[in-house]
Amino acid sequence: MMTRRSTWYYYQCNQSLMLVVTVLLLTLCNLTSVAEKSTSYYHDDKEAFAHPNEHHYNLRNDTHLPLDLHRRLSLESVPLNSRKDPLRILYTVTTLAEYDEGHRATTKGFDRLSNLLIPVVKEGVESMLEKGYHVDVFIVSHYEMTRPQLLRDALPDSVHVRYWDNAAPISYKPDQREKDPKAKLWKNTLALARQHRFVVKDNLMDYDMFLNFEDDMILHGDMVEHHLQMTQKLFQLRETAPDEVPESQLSNFYGPLTKDQLKRCYPGLLRVEVLLEEETYPTQPELDPVPVTPHEDIDPAPCCHLKAAAHEEKRPAKPTSDKLFLWETNIIALGVRHMEALGWVALLRGPRPRQGEYGLTVSDYWSGTNKYFDKQRRPNPGEFNMINNQGGWMGTRQQIWEWHTEICPGGFLPPFEGPHYNWDGLDPRNVEFWSGGLNLFTARHACNMQRLVMLESPDEFARQLIYHSANNKQRQLTWRKRSFVKINDLYGQLLTVAKDAEADMKEKK
Repeated sequence: MMTRRSTWYYYQCNQSLMLVVTVLLLTLCNLTSVAEKSTSYYHDDKEAFAHPNEHHYNLRNDTHLPLDLHRRLSLESVPLNSRKDPLRILYTVTTLAEYDEGHRATTKGFDRLSNLLIPVVKEGVESMLEKGYHVDVFIVSHYEMTRPQLLRDALPDSVHVRYWDNAAPISYKPDQREKDPKAKLWKNTLALARQHRFVVKDNLMDYDMFLNFEDDMILHGDMVEHHLQMTQKLFQLRETAPDEVPESQLSNFYGPLTKDQLKRCYPGLLRVEVLLEEETYPTQPELDPVPVTPHEDIDPAPCCHLKAAAHEEKRPAKPTSDKLFLWETNIIALGVRHMEALGWVALLRGPRPRQGEYGLTVSDYWSGTNKYFDKQRRPNPGEFNMINNQGGWMGTRQQIWEWHTEICPGGFLPPFEGPHYNWDGLDPRNVEFWSGGLNLFTARHACNMQRLVMLESPDEFARQLIYHSANNKQRQLTWRKRSFVKINDLYGQLLTVAKDAEADMKEKK
């Protein structure tokens, strides 16, 4: 039996606890309100409207989706030339700054919206419209969009333009929470690159294909068309692929792949720039020791030829093939594989075998197998300087559905839940994880997919190049010029490796 004194203490403790809970709830409501005011509104070219998530389906767990949704997901298998309606594309662009701040070899005060984003988006949209696609645009910006009419006026009336401005999520900044009590919350600009996933989820059933890129990456219709054609070939290969292969086959660089392996294969992109001042900012002074097989020059038009509205002094209209170079991978990291229906392909870096998984990664023939590099070892699959950041990613609705429900640990779309995503996906990750596509093709808490680049013809290879139109890496990364390689040289080196692999394959057969 409690005494009067103990009863009084019990009452006081309960009152204190209730007060603490009340304060916490009010604080949470205020923080939620602040976050929603900053990030939960879209604007289109007509009016503002709330987050348009009209479908409240659980994309990971709902096994009883309406038949109409299953039908719309199955559009992936329809041949491109058999569609009754034009392919519907949602092109989302993420942009951090309205004006450049002078970092990364840029010019302080440069009007990035007018002189970069708008010409880049206009170039891509018009190129895709010429292919007969229907294209809508979505801009995700860190800054307030005070000049939306500029982009609206630059695009055809058929293109619906929407904006999500002030889109950087508000979060805790872990490294400063203990040092400075006033710095507990911040606009998480690193996670701005995550926000396009909400746009994709909200619109997943309304479009056939999704393009999600940084604001200086130029897309052309040829690239989209090639992605679709290559994707359909990979889906067709899955239909007749075995569920399992002998263990010895898993280490081969030719022969059948399983359904699960093919499900994890994906058309890759190689990011390139155009050399502007080659005498001052040259490529590698000496090629890596893999011989270059002679070939027709890579056609620069699919990636890098621009219309009048897009070209300017630092974006030449029609650069020649010998001016294209890349810097984010190298022949020493790459390998090739022979695949039915695709022929010889290069395998880009990123994926690796993971504990608890068996038979999901794809083997290749390493470029150093013939001792071109003497005793140098192949770089690790996840070595950042060799991993080839794409500046974005593209995927069909069915691809995204599979990534989210079957392939990517923790899913590909929100909600971002632990253990693979902590703090709602706001745990420290580099920008490239989200905006460069590393989430798709790396292993750690990621989808671990294998990117393929076709080698059978220079024309196919050319359509897997994507133009980093800022052209600033050649000035910013001069200390890494040893890794700057012209695209014609890399393609010729890959052809040499493919010839070596073919000779080895014939000998083994």
